Amino acid sequence: MPSQVRSIISVTLAFIIVMAYCQQAHSQVAKLYPVDEASRDPSFSIFRARLLEAIRQRDTVFILSVLSPAITNSFGGNGGIAEFKETWKLERPDSELWKTLTSVLALGGSFEGNGVFMAPYTYSKFPEKFDAFEYGVVIGGNVRVRQQPSQESLMISLLSYDIVRVIEWKPKEKSGNRQIWVAVALANGLQGYIADEYIRSPIDYRAIFEKKNGRWVMKALVAGD
Repeated sequence: MPSQVRSIISVTLAFIIVMAYCQQAHSQVAKLYPVDEASRDPSFSIFRARLLEAIRQRDTVFILSVLSPAITNSFGGNGGIAEFKETWKLERPDSELWKTLTSVLALGGSFEGNGVFMAPYTYSKFPEKFDAFEYGVVIGGNVRVRQQPSQESLMISLLSYDIVRVIEWKPKEKSGNRQIWVAVALANGLQGYIADEYIRSPIDYRAIFEKKNGRWVMKALVAGD
């Protein structure tokens, strides 16, 4: 058999196998589609827009003005604005607060009752039947799962807003490349890797906002459980 024909057959078989894996994975995993209920309360929509603008401008004065005096910053800490300042090092241009809040607010969220909004949806809407320490949420459509932690590795599945079991959150980084990967277990038994920007832990950073005396404040910005 000519080598060219063998190559075509090999590529075709590989494609068929990949598509079979993708279909099997799609048919077995749970989904968590994006949710954003902010528009239910116009006052919160306005507040969030102003908050996003403050983040864009690195406006620490506004950020501090919308914190609850008893804001929760961690589990086990004393809370409060002084602790918030110490935690996030707002005096530094490279404070992680800006990136963290941006990612939290970009993923929508939902109301709990009439006066509390929780963001992102990967926290507020995560199903209780799944262990939040063991599962992650794919936050995109047609996200590639690779056989190895590399962009050049074989794609073994496509996932869209799936809840998947995470084998290891610890970053997997390809030599000479800054891409970070998360190891996951697919419903069909395969192990693969997803680029970290497309998967989020339900207990990653989340923000809780509360309306007090007609004014929205941030009452918590925490991670973990």
